[in-house]
Amino acid sequence: MASRGVCAVVGCGPGMGGSAAIKFAKEGYQIAAMCRTAPSFEPTAAKLKEVGAKFAFYEMDATDKASVSTAFDKAAKELGPVDVLVYNCGGGGFGISIMDIDPDTFKKSFDASCVGALLCSQAVIPGMLAREGSGPFAVKKRGTLIFSSATSAFRGASGTAQFACGKHALRALSQSIAKEYGKQGIHAVHVRLDCVLDTPGYQKKMPEMYAAHKMGCTDDIAETYFALAQQSPLGWSNEVDIRPFQEGWSC
Repeated sequence: MASRGVCAVVGCGPGMGGSAAIKFAKEGYQIAAMCRTAPSFEPTAAKLKEVGAKFAFYEMDATDKASVSTAFDKAAKELGPVDVLVYNCGGGGFGISIMDIDPDTFKKSFDASCVGALLCSQAVIPGMLAREGSGPFAVKKRGTLIFSSATSAFRGASGTAQFACGKHALRALSQSIAKEYGKQGIHAVHVRLDCVLDTPGYQKKMPEMYAAHKMGCTDDIAETYFALAQQSPLGWSNEVDIRPFQEGWSC
């Protein structure tokens, strides 16, 4: 199969990032897999090998500008310019009272959710703009940026301030990219994952919920991620909600 381009997945561990990488690989994309540590990528690497994917791993701290620049420069030299960016990082902070939030931890969480997304976007947008693009339109499609997010991007709740602030900012970043670069052929999508995902950790932590099909399936959600990257510029989605059928809609 001829390569359809390069998909960079930031946060390519077991779960949403890994599922996205495997889906894009099956559809003919080369995968630039990026994680903070190599062990985080090992489960995904094994699956990519099973499907015969062409991929490369880059150890990267998404919140560090030099680390991001180094990783994306290597990926461009080894695989080619990035066509699709899937940003799948986020800071923690659930169940923490406002009075108990440590400012330094808060900043790290914010950096993981939003600053890293900014740095990675800055790393791929110039290459996207430089290509000719595709499609029969006056403005050619030049690339897609998909940001994994959460309901916390839409509203804060008790005990979620640390996490929600970063996701609110991520949504604003995605909207700003869409409005600044959409007319130049770059498609930005903020994906609200309004559910618990069936990552290995949550399957173990909440086995009854998983058995009852109340978790979002990352493999199934990856189908939507791929479909978003194939959308025509005449019908782009810029905000997408995803939840399993049994999820109670939060807002």
